[in-house]
Amino acid sequence: MEPPSTKPFTELTLDINYQKYCSTVDSKLGIATLVGSSEYNAISDDALKDEDNAGWILKLEPSVSKEWIERIRWIRLVDRLAECELIGSKKLEFQTFLAEWQQLLQTGHVEINATYQLVLHSMRNSWFSETGQPLDQPSISAWNQYVLAIEKYHSTHLIVETFEQYEQLLTELAGSFFQMLPFLADKHRPIVRHFGIVDQFYNHLRDLQEDAEQGICYLPLALLDQFGISRQEILQKTAPQNPNYCKMMQFWLGGYLPRLRRKARQLITADDLHPSWQILCDWSVYRYRRIEQVFRECQFDYTLFPERYWQRVRDELPFMLTQIQNSHQRQPFQGSMAAIYTYLRGWQTLNIVSPIQPRSQQFLSAV
Repeated sequence: MEPPSTKPFTELTLDINYQKYCSTVDSKLGIATLVGSSEYNAISDDALKDEDNAGWILKLEPSVSKEWIERIRWIRLVDRLAECELIGSKKLEFQTFLAEWQQLLQTGHVEINATYQLVLHSMRNSWFSETGQPLDQPSISAWNQYVLAIEKYHSTHLIVETFEQYEQLLTELAGSFFQMLPFLADKHRPIVRHFGIVDQFYNHLRDLQEDAEQGICYLPLALLDQFGISRQEILQKTAPQNPNYCKMMQFWLGGYLPRLRRKARQLITADDLHPSWQILCDWSVYRYRRIEQVFRECQFDYTLFPERYWQRVRDELPFMLTQIQNSHQRQPFQGSMAAIYTYLRGWQTLNIVSPIQPRSQQFLSAV
């Protein structure tokens, strides 16, 4: 087997061999290779995160998978460029991208010799006409809001004061980029935003220790003050020793989170989503359950969480992806999607409800 491409991320194309990049437990090949999970000097290597989030994408039909890979590459690119600046890079890669994107947004054309011209040309081909007129304004607006939110919230000096500010952060980040993912009907865009909010909440929960080590705390001060926890305790990773910490997390997961999840139910119970979106919802719901389950097993101690969680991911991913691959090889596209749902919902180890229940009823208790 040939090694994965060593080209810079901005030069990668989507002319790929899908079998060659089948996801593996060590994430050396797979979706992470194609979306640039390890490019640039960011806060961490995001390869395993992207396998956990989106490893299922390579099990779709190549024409469908290609569209998903392209959008996730864009998302991962700006995230890692911003992190690169956050941890002290003097190259200002994100600011360069932002200026070049704004040029495309305002003129409909990519600047000659732009640093990120390949990525920007892909965006132009997807969203603009040959003359530079916008063809998909909802996606353009969602992407622009996401890029501006990345600039706004990637700061070591960021302090989220209120619950309202925190929900605004969730909305402007994942609530935005979920709206520019492919195969999304316009009628689903408003409710997709709510699903993105839930997704970002769980990512913050998963990354509490990683963020703390970079001096970042997304938990709102209103929450911390309510339970007598200081921001410094979170950053210094001593918060789990505070007797009020467990009470705070019980409220965070049992009181605050359910309100966010209720708003996401409309997407989960929709019966006319594109098959790839149905898979995204089902896969993500299990991922959220895993994050919350491991977090509770650790007694909410975020310093213990990463090792246990990522080992669980490594243990489960090969089985999950193998089952999807096997079902996909045996059946046509639509049939394979139904088989994947059956696997996701039927594995006893996943604590997912029976696959014989109607889709509209299965995940009400999960999200």
